[in-house]
Amino acid sequence: MNYQIKYATRMKEVIFVSLVFSIIMFQIGVWSQQSFPVLFYAQMAVNVIMVIALIVELYARMVRRGVEIQSDSNVIRIHGEIIKAEDIEVIRVSGCRSAAFSLKLKEKKRPWVRSTFKFMDANCEGIREILKWAESNNIEVLKIGPQSPMVTV
Repeated sequence: MNYQIKYATRMKEVIFVSLVFSIIMFQIGVWSQQSFPVLFYAQMAVNVIMVIALIVELYARMVRRGVEIQSDSNVIRIHGEIIKAEDIEVIRVSGCRSAAFSLKLKEKKRPWVRSTFKFMDANCEGIREILKWAESNNIEVLKIGPQSPMVTV
């Protein structure tokens, strides 16, 4: 089956922290009633970070990707790229309602950004299918944080 996914970018947190930092710098300038060149350049740097984060978030939302999972196969296809079951060390599941899945490959130290995703289906069919696929291919599923009843093996 082919399931629509979205990438877990965490850009909303970056945008929020940048906005708070920007407001604090603006308030320091207003309260002191002086202009500080350091605050001006820091404000410009924060604005650049916010624009980059907005572009990344927009790209992640605009581009539709898919995961193709076949329970009788030993491969999984993420946006056309084939990953074999023997290349996957562990599948990490984090989150509750909208669980994020991360496929940690054996030759990589950290999970691959392109293999970290969330399913977009509301009735959790993709979650059930990937967990069933992992079980049939003897891949460890590591659950991090609180889990909903839907995310059980």
